[in-house]
Amino acid sequence: MEKHTKKSGQTAYQKFYQLAEQVTNEVISQLEQGNVLWQKPWSSFGLPKNYQYGRYYAGFNAFYLHYMTEKRHFTAPYFLTFKQAQELGGHIRKGEKGTQVIYWKVFGPQTGRQDEVQEEEMPQSIRFVPFLWTVFNIDQVEGIDFTLPATFERTDQQIIEDCQRVVDQYPQPAPRILHGGSQAYYAPASDMVQVPELQNFVSAQAYHATLFHELIHSTGHPDRLNRFTEQKSRFGDESYSKEELIAEMGASFLSAFTGIKEAVFQNSVAYLQGWASRFKDDKTMLIYASTKAFKAASYLLALKAETAQETAPAVQSAA
Repeated sequence: MEKHTKKSGQTAYQKFYQLAEQVTNEVISQLEQGNVLWQKPWSSFGLPKNYQYGRYYAGFNAFYLHYMTEKRHFTAPYFLTFKQAQELGGHIRKGEKGTQVIYWKVFGPQTGRQDEVQEEEMPQSIRFVPFLWTVFNIDQVEGIDFTLPATFERTDQQIIEDCQRVVDQYPQPAPRILHGGSQAYYAPASDMVQVPELQNFVSAQAYHATLFHELIHSTGHPDRLNRFTEQKSRFGDESYSKEELIAEMGASFLSAFTGIKEAVFQNSVAYLQGWASRFKDDKTMLIYASTKAFKAASYLLALKAETAQETAPAVQSAA
């Protein structure tokens, strides 16, 4: 039997907030120790995926399943539900504890039906209800002969070429990128990204990691993903904190995708520790930010959103 939340919307949201609080407390604990959980959201095997259907997890699920893969020293970030393991002729090893992931089911007059969708903010006209699913890493499954793809390590030159390819292939209309000065920032009014000259960075990888941060900001422009509100945010307020977290996490997705080494992120730990109080005030901020960050990174990489169709039958039966 699949593990999911009960039919009650209230119960679904209670479970959602419990998971949000659990993840937030873990992130704060790691930040206090100088660790940033989302610095490496891709492994050498790539983005976390459902093994049976080969579909990648997105948003918060991608971030969290990779973190659990690292934390529990799993071989690869590939997962199955209890039922899927059975369908493949295997079973979950006795005593193993699964990991919860979030899927949203939408209800509303505009749809005329109930659809299973990925994480999004809730428009006023429709209602999204979170469903928590339990998945297990393939290391927790017995009775199946799993086949893993070959991994590869990129050279420094290949990493820089991949980074520049992301910049060059920014979907049109793209923001202007200017070089000079000592600061890096994105100016929404002029749709301009400003970064110091390459030679001012400790390495080409550090330059691209900084540029990625600003490019993620630029995806919030009204002509793109339209994240910005009419009210201007100020340093330290809630909307500023969320946008900065989106940029940090989105840059980490881009950096990991292109192969930038984790060491480049060392300066962001102290920076992010300053936002810990915001996490405590809003337990859903990390889920919100990781969803938006993944969407922004996917926009820049021209990745097509992969809906988790493998869970649709179970979601429908749970409705």
